[in-house]
Amino acid sequence: MAYDLERILTGLVADDASTRLSAAYAMEQALHEEMDGGRTNWADLTDRLLPLLIQGIGDQNKGVQVHSANCLQFLAYQSEQIIPALRAAMADPTAWRAWGAAIVFARMGLWAPEVGPALAAAMGASDRDVRWAAAGYALQLGRSHSEAVAMVRQTLGSPDPLARKMATYCLGAMGAFAPVEDDLANRLADPDRDVRRAALLALNRQPQVSDPVRDQIAALCADPDPFVQRTAAAVAKRLER
Repeated sequence: MAYDLERILTGLVADDASTRLSAAYAMEQALHEEMDGGRTNWADLTDRLLPLLIQGIGDQNKGVQVHSANCLQFLAYQSEQIIPALRAAMADPTAWRAWGAAIVFARMGLWAPEVGPALAAAMGASDRDVRWAAAGYALQLGRSHSEAVAMVRQTLGSPDPLARKMATYCLGAMGAFAPVEDDLANRLADPDRDVRRAALLALNRQPQVSDPVRDQIAALCADPDPFVQRTAAAVAKRLER
């Protein structure tokens, strides 16, 4: 094979983020090269790579995290070691590593009890891209796993307004395959204005809204926050009987 495995392994644990990124990318390419070359025994390679890739999905550099997740997803189809290692990583108190492991599970359409807390925590992340990605993965999983829908409902009660907002948007999208009106209506009284606005927009995308909820929406036209007022007025107008 054309790649230098030892150099890649050394690069994966380098102090320099750009070196780790280059190594993670090279490792992903090397795995595909191994597959194209006809490798059938992945045990030894997996033994060497797994600890480093689990470390990689907790890397603060997003590129390293993504390439490490790509490698783990690839190896999950070659080795039975990967799924238990990812579940253990999702139970890690380091939320960033748990998020990296949840990425792999979600891409593969898999659910485990550890996935919910990892995605819920990511929906409250300070990074906007992470929040939206987590909501997207939750939506994707919710189509085939009722546990994902339940997790999003539970996140509506999070003490973190960012997580509540993202869960509200996500549950609104889940209205395509799950009953969501009551949960969304409850968020119309949320103390955070962004959550109230998210609830309005989530209800706006539902095919039908009951009369009591229409009245709740109309009442928000007098919300103390002008931002919410304008959104409520627009939604109420669209829902006029």
